This record gives sequence, structure tokens and C-alpha cells, in this order.
Amino acid sequence: MLAVIVDLGAPLDYHLILGAGLYTFIYIAARAFGKYYGAWTGAKICHMPDTVRKYLGLTLLPHSGVSLAFTGIICSTLASAPELVQIVQGTIAAAAVINEFIAVIAAKKGFELAGEIKKG
Repeated sequence: MLAVIVDLGAPLDYHLILGAGLYTFIYIAARAFGKYYGAWTGAKICHMPDTVRKYLGLTLLPHSGVSLAFTGIICSTLASAPELVQIVQGTIAAAAVINEFIAVIAAKKGFELAGEIKKG
């Protein structure tokens, strides 16, 4: 898996990331919506406390290497359509970079609001 992640990052340049602007926004918004409301719905069905329902979704926002690994698989599958490969690579790479700044702060705030960590 590490080879896939390294291979994905190697050909990227900032033009790919900048070119995927709208796709990146849609991807980040849809992913955040799905994470937040999916966690909220699951917690509601399982009769979890309000703190879990309200804040679990925020703690799930940071990106992981899994999406980068899946991007590598998608790009190898779409090898016959290089313009789509560039869109996918740019979108996921930009989302990962943006989420490493924004989502980590949101996750920390979610833990604080849930009372799991003290405000520092």
C-alpha cells in the first residue's frame, strides 16, 4: 500500500491540484456531509448519548491513506483516460491537503465539545 501512496504523490504538481478546484470542493462537502450525518444517524439508531450523536461526525473528518490507496487503484483502472486520471489525482490530493488543515481542527473541536479532552 505504501508503494501506491508514494506512486500517487510522485507525479503530482500544483497544476493538478489547482485544476481540480470545483471537484475538490464537491468531494470535500459530500464526504463531510456523509461522515457527519452517517455518524449522527448511526448513533441515533443505536440510542447513543447526545454527545456522540452531535460530535462523532466531526471526529471522522480527517483524511486517511485509504483514500489515497483507492485513488491509486482508480488511476490504474482509468489508465486509458489520462484526463480523468489527472482530475481524480488532483481532487483527492487537494482534498487530503485541505483536510489535513481543516478536518484535524474540526476533529479536535469535536472531542473538546464532547468532553473527551480538556480545552488546551
